[in-house]
Amino acid sequence: MDSSTPKRTYYLRSTDRAAQAFPTPKKPSSTATDKNVRISLRKRNTPTEGGRGQKRQRTQQSHGPPFKSPECINPPKKTVIEEQRVIVSLPARMSLEMETPFGNFGRLPTDVVFQILTRTPYSLLGRMSMTSTSWNRTIVSYMKTGSFRLRWITDIENSQDSFNNVTPGSDSLYFAMGALIKFITANDKWSTRLHCLRTFFTLSYEVGAPIAGLGKIIHAFANRPDEEVMMDQIDDIVDMVFSVVGSLKDELNSVLVRPDVERQLENRDNLHVWFYEIELRRRTLSLFLNNGTTDPALGLNKYFLSSLMKIFKDLRGAMPTALFYLLFSPTIFHENEEVIDFHRLSQISVLDMEDTVELKQFTRAIYALLRCKQLDNSVPWSKNTVFNLMEEITTYPNPWSMNTFVSLHVLEPELVPIGVVARMNRNHEDEAGDMICTMKMLLHRWNMDVQGVMENAIGAIKAALRPIQRRTLFDRCWDWHQRNIDDLRVRFGPYSDIRAEIESQIEVMPVLMKLL
Repeated sequence: MDSSTPKRTYYLRSTDRAAQAFPTPKKPSSTATDKNVRISLRKRNTPTEGGRGQKRQRTQQSHGPPFKSPECINPPKKTVIEEQRVIVSLPARMSLEMETPFGNFGRLPTDVVFQILTRTPYSLLGRMSMTSTSWNRTIVSYMKTGSFRLRWITDIENSQDSFNNVTPGSDSLYFAMGALIKFITANDKWSTRLHCLRTFFTLSYEVGAPIAGLGKIIHAFANRPDEEVMMDQIDDIVDMVFSVVGSLKDELNSVLVRPDVERQLENRDNLHVWFYEIELRRRTLSLFLNNGTTDPALGLNKYFLSSLMKIFKDLRGAMPTALFYLLFSPTIFHENEEVIDFHRLSQISVLDMEDTVELKQFTRAIYALLRCKQLDNSVPWSKNTVFNLMEEITTYPNPWSMNTFVSLHVLEPELVPIGVVARMNRNHEDEAGDMICTMKMLLHRWNMDVQGVMENAIGAIKAALRPIQRRTLFDRCWDWHQRNIDDLRVRFGPYSDIRAEIESQIEVMPVLMKLL
């Protein structure tokens, strides 16, 4: 009896055993060397009762014919196959293959694709042109066709937008067109982009598009973050607009040379001039300062304002003060018609916070020029130039009261150091001290934090002056405080005014002490 350890036989699945277990018929042309014929492995996704999408269940066998495994207790879950994205082949003549939001059209001729694009909104065309170079070329080709030109003219004629009620923001028909021009020319040279804008701007102007709509086209085309704005390009756009709307530049230039006597509201013989200038203001603001708000310091408004002021400053060789008044001066109603009052600000004295409403546009416009200088050093609006502009504005056509003049600075505290430092450097220390004394009194009357508002302004003034100038400024501020107290006593003014003067001086003294 053999007492040796018995050997175990392992029946492994192999090519040879598979060939023995499942012999295949030989081909007639086979030879003796066909002994090692390889048998293809069975697919893992063989058809089963569960369907082709269900993975084949694992079997356990070593040899012999295959058998079906028993059903498992928890059958596998069926995976939901998501519908795949449709890839379309665009015009066969252009050999384009890309995605489209319109579905799978197969390979279509160009004219059929153009018919599809005709029903596409302008805003969607702009976004589609940014998805790929092929889409960009297709949409550019479509925009060069007569059908697109006819479509745009028809949309302008059928649009309900009028001079005063163009839809604001990106919902506007004209804003969408400006954005479309911007997107399709995004990778072109600036001269090419400007030429494309000029083409559609001219077409829109000639078929009677509203002025506000033309302004939307300009702003949508030029719209970008402040750090990406180039003033040279803004100047080119303004020059292009003046070349298309040929009479506008001459009309604005005539405002600069018109005698002030024609703007006096007491003289009814010049009634037509008043109505003409208010209409000119609306056209200019709608074209260039149409950034969805009337704030001249917001968005692109400040850049177009800077370009306008620069053009007429170079043209006239002097500050275009009358243009500033044309755009931002307060208005009144004369015989139920709104007209510009060029003399309003020289006739009032600001006391309460409510009185500053008529000054806010002026203040924001001056701040806009200063902001342009901070963002782009190439613009000519230095602090000295801004100071000269403020001097021109506050003395045209007549000098403003001290309260109104100082309120212009207080509404934008960044203007305060410009006015004070410039006067100290020009040996007008008395005026500088008067400005600071008037400022702290106005802030006290407006129930504002005198020390908090003036702290940054005094800090900037201190950094710009020499020690002897700072001491002189402090002395002048104290002299004006004493002068105001004495004046109130001589005039037997109300005790409340004397008390307000003393209280405001107490509030501002900690800040003024920093000058020493």
